[in-house]
Amino acid sequence: MFLSLSLLLAFGTSGVEQNAAPVVENQPAEKSKVQPVFRTISAVEAASIIEQNKDILILDVRTPQERKQVRISGSKLVPVGDVIRGKFETDADQPIMLVCAVGGRSYFAGKVMISRGYQEVYNLDGGIEAWRRVGLPVEKGPELLDK
Repeated sequence: MFLSLSLLLAFGTSGVEQNAAPVVENQPAEKSKVQPVFRTISAVEAASIIEQNKDILILDVRTPQERKQVRISGSKLVPVGDVIRGKFETDADQPIMLVCAVGGRSYFAGKVMISRGYQEVYNLDGGIEAWRRVGLPVEKGPELLDK
């Protein structure tokens, strides 16, 4: 009985092939919407993306105390709570690299950003610890204020 039911569902009961919706010619094609990119990437991939894309914004979503200990040069502090509460905004088309201690907070922040319309967001897998483990450069200590 199960086999009969399966065959009926697979082939239909009428024996008549069902046609797809009619094709209308000379209609303008719908604009294809670009899908947002959210990827978790290795420290080596992150360094390569940063090197190739000088416009990428590197956001450090840790606390100010964590950042004072060690950070990626050129990154900007935006604590994860500020991202979640929508206190941080930038051009949705600007590529963003998110960094935290080991990758968890930055992953969560990335999911929030993609849901808010950001188009290209990367999460550093393993965070600043992975970055340091592969020997990539870091800054330490208090940051100098921009003049």
